[in-house]
Amino acid sequence: MPKATHPSTPAEVAAAVLDAIDAHPEAFDMSSWLSTPDGKWLAPETEPSCGTTMCGGGWAAHLTGWTLGTRRYASKDGVDRLTEEVAAEALDLPDTALFHGTAEALLSQLREIAGR
Repeated sequence: MPKATHPSTPAEVAAAVLDAIDAHPEAFDMSSWLSTPDGKWLAPETEPSCGTTMCGGGWAAHLTGWTLGTRRYASKDGVDRLTEEVAAEALDLPDTALFHGTAEALLSQLREIAGR
């Protein structure tokens, strides 16, 4: 089976997050990095199940190939990092402040990064 490809440039990541939020608005919630009904981690190629939500930073980490945990951590290739740091790096942001603001501010910034 070929290895999945993930968005790699900030513009691609931002566009992928916007598309995912458009496709799954019920799974977008800025109040947590990841929330799952069963408390399990979310693998990168797994669609969010009913009741699963992610903030914009969670979506960015998820869509760039990280497995998300429910306690702010993401894991990839044996490395654990804070989800917000993974997301900020993927979007080439200078810090993680955007992920602690409003949904409107996040979506506006993502549109700008994606060129939309």
